Amino acid sequence: MRRPLPRRSSHLRHDTTRRRSGPAALLTVIATAAFALILAFAGAAPANAASSPSPSPSSSAAQSIQVWIRKASDRSDVPGVKVTVSQGSFSQTVTSGDDGKALVPVPAAGTYKVDLDASSVPEGAGTVPTGLNPRQVVVSAGNQGVPAYYILVAPGGGATPTPGASGGASSGAGGGGSGADSGASLFDLIAPRIVTGLIFGLLLALASIGVSLIYGTTGLNNFAHGELVTFGALMGYVFSAVLGLPGVVAIIAATVLGGVFGYVQDLGLWRPLRRRGVALVPLMIVSIGLSLALRYLFQFIFGADQLVLPADNRAAFILGPVRLRSTDIISAVICIVLLLLVAFVLLRTRIGKATRAVSDNRSLAAASGIDVERVIRTVWVGAGSLAGLAGVLIGYYQSLRWDTGASILLLIFAAVTLGGFGTAFGALVGSLVIGVITDVSTVFIPNNLKYVAALVVLIAILLVRPQGILGKASRIG
Repeated sequence: MRRPLPRRSSHLRHDTTRRRSGPAALLTVIATAAFALILAFAGAAPANAASSPSPSPSSSAAQSIQVWIRKASDRSDVPGVKVTVSQGSFSQTVTSGDDGKALVPVPAAGTYKVDLDASSVPEGAGTVPTGLNPRQVVVSAGNQGVPAYYILVAPGGGATPTPGASGGASSGAGGGGSGADSGASLFDLIAPRIVTGLIFGLLLALASIGVSLIYGTTGLNNFAHGELVTFGALMGYVFSAVLGLPGVVAIIAATVLGGVFGYVQDLGLWRPLRRRGVALVPLMIVSIGLSLALRYLFQFIFGADQLVLPADNRAAFILGPVRLRSTDIISAVICIVLLLLVAFVLLRTRIGKATRAVSDNRSLAAASGIDVERVIRTVWVGAGSLAGLAGVLIGYYQSLRWDTGASILLLIFAAVTLGGFGTAFGALVGSLVIGVITDVSTVFIPNNLKYVAALVVLIAILLVRPQGILGKASRIG
């Protein structure tokens, strides 16, 4: 009878750990240096923009500002309003057309002052909320149609701009209003919102899959996942708007750095806590603290203003009431390809099957010879990459801020819960449902309450199917 060799196995395991620690430490150092370099560029960006000289008019402007003036009461367009865009010696006054819009070409990148002439607003149309006029609009090189939207409210009223009020697909869903647009059929209102809701759902799915996989393999509800999304969006801004690199390079860089950021988080924080046997509730509290720390670090570095990625915001595809920009179409294609790739990895590759095994039963997977820590590390890298990609695409879909990820974190958890915790495919289904409901609901309820509609549907579905759409029922007791 052969005797077991536990000591030798232990030594082999320790040797393997030592061999792996070298590359891991090197990668951590490289990631930290790259992150510090990027933050240095980002910190220098506002100063450079502020000190740049006033532009001189050029014959062919590669940049423009899109002014859009609407009423908050019924979201109807307001024509005949004069708006002045200025910076230094450059000044141009335009008048909004019948659609409430005016496109202002600007000669160079920089920060422009947009001032609405209140005396030109038609009687009864309303007033601009206090503090929103004049406003500063940041224009990057080659950025077409940078949004400068005005929502007129009743005299004495006020309005708070919503995160999606600047940018986004051209669905006609302006911020702050409620009910149907005057003169538009129900189909004209719902059709574009279904399309934009599907696009937003695809973007939400990229971020939600990472949350679902992390929960499935570790049991952790990561409340700092929104900051991974914000990190990707800000990295896209640094590479495209600050460094002036092409959008493709910015997307790839944000995806790669998002994966590195996820790896560094697991290596420096979550794996040591797992090894010490910290319970899930303290881990969840740590994730909340990490979320707050990263969020306000982003605000300190990038400021509290909205940031815009260089893109052409004019409609590139028009089919009836549906108007989509080229960035919307490209983002949807990227999401579909990546989601199919994730499905292939989970279903057909060894690491994907190992991930599903760890999600189903971690102890049994470890007993069968699967390196659970390696699987978890891979999941963190993949979740960070997907979140980074989702962040930069959301930055193209709408304007971004230091709290972009935090603003959609509730929707991410709603999508994961609706689809079924721990299932990547459930996160996809839940994201599409949440995205469509969120956008379509603005036809019937105020735009500021659209997230409430998604949560009401979530509660209704969970009352019928507590495990979610694709989740597995479990016995308690």
